[in-house]
Amino acid sequence: MKREQLFAGAMLAAAIVFPLVAGDYALYLLTLIGAYGVVALGLNLLTGLSGQISLGHSGFFAIGAYVVTVLTSKYGFPYLPAVILAVAGGWLVGVLVGFPAVRLRGLYLAIATLAFGIGIERTIYHFKGITGGAYGMDVGIPSIFGYAFNSPTKLYYLVLIFVVLSVLFLFNVVRSRPGRMLVAIRDSPLAAASMGINVPRLKVLAFAVSAAMSALGGVLYAPIINFISVEHFTLWLSITFISMIVVGGLGSITGSFLGAAFIVLVPELLRGFGAYHQIIYGMAMIAVFVFWPKGLVGVAELLTRRIAAGAKRLAPATGKVPPT
Repeated sequence: MKREQLFAGAMLAAAIVFPLVAGDYALYLLTLIGAYGVVALGLNLLTGLSGQISLGHSGFFAIGAYVVTVLTSKYGFPYLPAVILAVAGGWLVGVLVGFPAVRLRGLYLAIATLAFGIGIERTIYHFKGITGGAYGMDVGIPSIFGYAFNSPTKLYYLVLIFVVLSVLFLFNVVRSRPGRMLVAIRDSPLAAASMGINVPRLKVLAFAVSAAMSALGGVLYAPIINFISVEHFTLWLSITFISMIVVGGLGSITGSFLGAAFIVLVPELLRGFGAYHQIIYGMAMIAVFVFWPKGLVGVAELLTRRIAAGAKRLAPATGKVPPT
């Protein structure tokens, strides 16, 4: 079994038993990391693999959260069909945004997606009869086949299931032919096109899949905080998502969750510093950018190599005598 598979299995086992030793607040933080990590996975597919920059993923995140909440709370939809419709809605909007955005690159693409995120924010304000506008709306308890996820532990396991499915999906995408095509497009769109790759079509597809995963993250986020309003889906949230994948490691599945953990846990650990905690948090993020350009996943890989090298040095001699 490969080292990555062993690591993934160990992490999954630890995640399964975590509620046995953790309190409700720790479960809340880890559940939030799971929801953010799903968004980071989708954004890593878009930015880390295909090289497209988006500052509008808070909009897709909001679509997922509002669609599932409105359908279940106001129209009585069962939870699973509402989740499917919310993710499909994110995918469809991703296609619509991706078609014009595919002709843009770099800063121009970032500004275009920024405009989309602001547009979703204003839409939530405008349709206050459905979304609650600035006043927001309560989020109902998820229920599947009559089983209500009405406790932090149950909600944690619900999010964990979706996280595992998302990781398996992206794992297979990265190792598939379209995944390798996306990497080729990121490295050189002209060279990829010369090899017969339909660059615009694949970029739109990557944008749509990334949007759908962000919508799924919004679906998971809504019941975690029990209440959603337009203030939860601002431009700052899109910047936070970008920070996650940069801090964690671009193009890395593990890095997506390491970055989400950094964004969620570090501010919590620094709350004891009072008014200075934001300054320290910003300095910690800058330190990651400067000293570990590959992100936290690069740090983890370095530590793994050093531990393996140390174990090899401590291993007993084989008894073989080198030839003279």
